[in-house]
Amino acid sequence: MTNKYLYPIFLSLILMVINIHSIMATTYDYELITYTTEDGGVIEASFFQGNQDLVVIFAHGAIFNKESWYFMAERLQKEGISSLSLDFRGYGNSKKGATDKRSFDILGAVDYLKEKGFNKISIVGGSMGAAAVLNALDTKTDTVIDRVVLLSPAGGAGVTNESVKKMFIVSKDERLFPRVNKIYNESNQPKELKVYPGSSHAQHMFKADYSSELTNLIISFLNTSSE
Repeated sequence: MTNKYLYPIFLSLILMVINIHSIMATTYDYELITYTTEDGGVIEASFFQGNQDLVVIFAHGAIFNKESWYFMAERLQKEGISSLSLDFRGYGNSKKGATDKRSFDILGAVDYLKEKGFNKISIVGGSMGAAAVLNALDTKTDTVIDRVVLLSPAGGAGVTNESVKKMFIVSKDERLFPRVNKIYNESNQPKELKVYPGSSHAQHMFKADYSSELTNLIISFLNTSSE
């Protein structure tokens, strides 16, 4: 067989090895679980086990899914912090209940984690997910909720509860900046507002030049609740 025929075969083999290596490099350590919401929804989520009392709930944006938060869940797991990354109703294998309210998915996650024995819960949400977090807190703010990170919430009201520590993150030139700023101003202390340059929205901010800084900022904010 001549070289001109062998070359495509060798190239295919090399690409196959690279692809396998890539898959192995992104293998995460989690358990796939389901829980039922108050309105009868069935939500699928990935649970990353840590060795601390703290657990973090990750809520994705409209064009994302639970896997979009795996990079953050893995970082936390390496530091001993558990997390639960959920697929909202209508995403993946998650099924809606009697309503379309995604806030029930957040509240159901809190109840599930309480049943697992966690008594300190933080929540991170982006865009649609952040709005669901705000709506959930407006419905019921459980005493186990320690802090929330809200990336460009696409709706919702300010958080009036003063026991929950709040961090709002938004891009200065994005369309939702005025709304996010309004929600921040309506929220009671303790609260923080971090404004980044540019127009990247919510989870798209992790593709920006400041991605590492943003990731470390969130990790640091969450990690202090384990102290």
